[in-house]
Order: sequence, then structure tokens, then C-alpha cells
Amino acid sequence: MNFIVTRPEHDMTTKYLSAWAGEIIGLAEIKKIRVIDLRRVKANQNDLIGRIKKLDPKLIFLNGHGSDDCISGHDNKILIKVGYNHQILQKRITYALSCNSGKILGQKVTEDNTSTYIGYSDEFIFVGDSNYITRPLEDPKAEPFKESSNQLMVSLLKGNSAKEASERSKDKFKDNIRKLTSSLADINSLQIAQCLWWDMRHQVCLGNIEAKL
Repeated sequence: MNFIVTRPEHDMTTKYLSAWAGEIIGLAEIKKIRVIDLRRVKANQNDLIGRIKKLDPKLIFLNGHGSDDCISGHDNKILIKVGYNHQILQKRITYALSCNSGKILGQKVTEDNTSTYIGYSDEFIFVGDSNYITRPLEDPKAEPFKESSNQLMVSLLKGNSAKEASERSKDKFKDNIRKLTSSLADINSLQIAQCLWWDMRHQVCLGNIEAKL
């Protein structure tokens, strides 16, 4: 099976998401899944579309900035946009770790009812510490966001359906929220818990929710 991942790295947000996705790539490789890692400048529209057409991947993991109708790659250059090339994601399972794209893009991709799109219908927010910008996997503030969002890809790679993967991700969000709110005296913990709740609430699983690898 072929698995495509986009990993732009041009600002703090995308560097964090790229590092998180690196853990998913490692898991996929352990499972002998062929990973096409479009990292940094390779996270561009030509490379992405070309690889999809050539390799026909079952699973696509998009990381980066997004809006209601599009997802961007390196240097915020558009990868997928409604009305231009969104059909390329149809008949596949797509997870987009980006802001807002579940609002319109995900809806358009899944109009044929054979496609699956998991994403966020509003902003995906995470809290990080700028002191860890060069080593995001060590950032304790960002860890609950990585753990909760990565749980979705972990579940998909283990053979769970899209619906089950989304539910398990939301369960992980809830677990982290409970841990953080056990001590309301910590203002930072409360802020992180509020952001986790926001992300969990806006994660959407659209289209063929029973699809699995």
C-alpha cells in the first residue's frame, strides 16, 4: 500500500506538524507500508498531484495551513483547492491536520460518498513553547496535541475504520483534557485543556466513515 504525507516546514506551526508526522511515518514503515514523504519544498502541488496520479495511494496525510476551501504546502502555496483539483482526493482516505478545511473542502471531496475526509471545521489550535522550536517533540506543552491528533493516524494504520479512528482520537483528547483539568490552579494547563477541547469539538469525519485500509 502507498501512503503519501505532506510536511511543509516554513514556520513554527508547520515545523511542529512535520515533526509530529515523522512519528507516523516511522510507524507506517514498521508496518511495511510504502511512505512517500513530501517534505519541505517537496510539499508542492506538482509533486503531490503527480505522486497521487502515479501511485494511487489509499491514504493521504496532509499537514499545513488551510482555509475553508483549500490546503497549502511549503511557503503557503496551495496544494488542493475546491473547484480546481479537489477531485484528486476522491476514493481515498484523507486526514488533513490543518485549519478549517473540513468546512468546505472536506464536504466537496466526499460528495461522491466513496471518499473519506477527516479534518477540522474550524481552526486547529495548539500551544507550544518557542524555546523548543528546534526540538518540537520535546515540547511538553505541545505533547497533548501531538498525542491526540496522531492517535487518528495510528488507529487508521492499525486497520480501524475512519469512524473508529476519529472516535479514538477524540477519546485521547478527552483523556488529556481530564489530566490537565485535574489541577485548575495551573493557568497554563487550563489554557491547553481549552484548546484541546476546541480541536476535539471541531474534528469531523466525512463521507464513507466505515472506510479502512
